[in-house]
Amino acid sequence: MGKMKGRGNAPKPKPKTEVTSLLASEFKLGADRIATTLRSVGINPDLPVNEEELELYREVIACKVGDRSRYVNTEEGYEEALDEQLRSFDEIYVDTAPILQKDWFLYFVNDAMAIIKRRKKKLIVLEKTLEELHGLKNNPEKDREVRIRATIRPDLLRFLARKGVVRIGDTGSIGIADDHLVRLFAHVGSAMDLLLITQDRGLSERIVRLGAEMEQKPKEERPRRWYERLFFKKEETESVVGHRMVACKLVEQGRLKRLYICPECQESYYDDLHACGGIVLCGRCYLRLKEEEKRQVEANRKQRETELKAEEERQRRMEEEERRREAMRPKETVEDRLLVQKKRLYRRFLCSLGLVALIAVVALILLLVR
Repeated sequence: MGKMKGRGNAPKPKPKTEVTSLLASEFKLGADRIATTLRSVGINPDLPVNEEELELYREVIACKVGDRSRYVNTEEGYEEALDEQLRSFDEIYVDTAPILQKDWFLYFVNDAMAIIKRRKKKLIVLEKTLEELHGLKNNPEKDREVRIRATIRPDLLRFLARKGVVRIGDTGSIGIADDHLVRLFAHVGSAMDLLLITQDRGLSERIVRLGAEMEQKPKEERPRRWYERLFFKKEETESVVGHRMVACKLVEQGRLKRLYICPECQESYYDDLHACGGIVLCGRCYLRLKEEEKRQVEANRKQRETELKAEEERQRRMEEEERRREAMRPKETVEDRLLVQKKRLYRRFLCSLGLVALIAVVALILLLVR
């Protein structure tokens, strides 16, 4: 019943004349050019389409004519946030999958183009990626949308290359593209901060682990340009900063989500692109460790309370023992003290009397001797 209901709510196909005229009015082009452009990628404009297919047709026209004005993120402050994310990287590499992921790549390049030009950076697309796009467009095992996007994206990349936004990386790569990309990052990342945009989670994990490993090694200094050596004196106290190797994926409207690896559970997860390392606790492990810390604090508190009670009990026993000993001591009365004082005076009197007698005897003997 659910499936039948879904079919009943599906948008009705648009007639051919309505689709062609609609796209012609949106892109300010003639209906014949719209039809010719669609046919060039294997789309029959005479067939009716639903809303999802119509969005794909818009991608085709946008990539073919270079008009991406509809793919703009209008959220306030997004451009500043994207600039903050991109400006710290020396090179930005784009893998095959994000280029083909719906219309997200169109949003990304449209929002990032001005930033990349202003920051004098480029999106780097490897020749291996272009080879993969070429192989996908004629692959019958792939979905129709993937084959169409693999056909039109090279047109967009060539357009962006002419605008100075994209650079095709000639790396002479052979073998598996992921392995080559990891080797490339291991070499280039020794002196540069790199960003990889890919939908491949496994590749992202390899890059993040590679970055964490390279953090343990000193970073190579970038060779100084001739004018820097000529006009700028090198600071002796200048320290070599660490590596920064980040892997992100594209999500809706071309936003970037960064991959992190949790050092506790070793699982990867995606979150906003923060200025931190790639090995960061996931939310689950963070909550677990906070709970363990809370339990440890509670255990320490109970242990301190137990120790304090034991010390109080020891002090109490010592006081009781002291009171018991005090009670067992014979108590001295006033009469006893007077008797002691009388005895002390009597002893002093006898000592004094003996001393006087001794002096008298000595004096008598001296008189007799004379």
